[in-house]
Amino acid sequence: RQIIKILTDLKFALAVLLAIAIASSFGSVIEQDENILFYQQNYPLDKPIYGFINSNLILFLGLDHIYRTWWFLLLLFILGISLISCTITRQFPVLKSSKDYLFKKEKKAFFNLPFFVNIKNNYYIREILLLKIQKLNFYIYQNKNLIYGYKGLVGRISPILVHFSLIIILIGSSIGAFQNFKAQEVLPKGEFFHIQNPIRVGWFTKLPNINIRVNDFWEKKKKKKIHQFYSNLSILDNYGTEIKEQTISVNNPLRYKNVDIYQSDWNLLGIRVEKIKENKIYEFPLFSLNKTSRSWITWIKDNEKNYSLIFDQLRQTFLVYDDKGNFLKESNLGQIINQEYRVCDILPSTGLLLKYDPSIGIIYFGFGLLMVTTGLSYLPYTQLWVFHQHKNFWLGGITNRGKIQLEIEFENLLR
Repeated sequence: RQIIKILTDLKFALAVLLAIAIASSFGSVIEQDENILFYQQNYPLDKPIYGFINSNLILFLGLDHIYRTWWFLLLLFILGISLISCTITRQFPVLKSSKDYLFKKEKKAFFNLPFFVNIKNNYYIREILLLKIQKLNFYIYQNKNLIYGYKGLVGRISPILVHFSLIIILIGSSIGAFQNFKAQEVLPKGEFFHIQNPIRVGWFTKLPNINIRVNDFWEKKKKKKIHQFYSNLSILDNYGTEIKEQTISVNNPLRYKNVDIYQSDWNLLGIRVEKIKENKIYEFPLFSLNKTSRSWITWIKDNEKNYSLIFDQLRQTFLVYDDKGNFLKESNLGQIINQEYRVCDILPSTGLLLKYDPSIGIIYFGFGLLMVTTGLSYLPYTQLWVFHQHKNFWLGGITNRGKIQLEIEFENLLR
């Protein structure tokens, strides 16, 4: 009983909810599911953030994957048990008592009500009161000289549904911790691939067998700057037949069997170079100059000299340097570098982010239900009693909310 008392205590539930909120805030600030080197570089031991947040603390507490740590899932479980216990031991009894009709058989019982009045018995006063109470949409029970009415029962049911929606959200969050994966693929145009490079995989997740082909990749420029990237993808069956085709862009993913494929990044893999004398096409790889820039370099060697070619972004131009690093010229694709080579084309690749999380629909449904039921829980629950004793009528009422409205209704009943 002591455990049940603690679990159903509002202060305990709020403390657990606060702990979950604080943990979630860390998950929003600290990057999730990165490699160890990332945290060692961005959260160094000699320069901790706020004096205590460093890579050792992050890795020890699991702050790099908060939503899948045992202690975060334990907090969700405790909050769920608290909500279920409170619903069973408190909300259900309140709902049951709200549906019962309880007559007040003595005038003393009316003195404890916030609204009560004594009316002298006149002709048809009883029938007039019943008619007015009925017009105010009260459910009425009558037993001889006793009358009881109530309305707004949905205001009593809504708190139960609020708890139910929170439990749905907690269940969805728990499912998301066990059933999910995240994968990254960088592919050139025309490439086929399966999901095989997961960054994160849930404990009970099985990677789906999906065949995807990159049909095309291009960019859209605005004011001479790259504005958006597009990838045209096809979902294929095991026989190579196209099932679904869609062009994706940033924030416009392809969705298939609960797997979302996002346009996340891009890269340059190489260039196609024509050797003029031989009339043959060769492919040369491109190498990134550094991690933060969008510039690439490659080298071409002829019989006499070496040339360095620098490509920036997805521009159709490139810079040519000699083997000593001296700038020679700026050339366009298709132009001859020297008497022997001509750069024909750039080989770009698209970066795709694949996510699978079956809990998203459950969580959205839970939050939608929570918003509706939270609004309904503010509807007032009102009760009225009438007691006829000799030449007097005792009329009283009570409400959990909307006392001004009840006062207005009282005035209408007495007119």
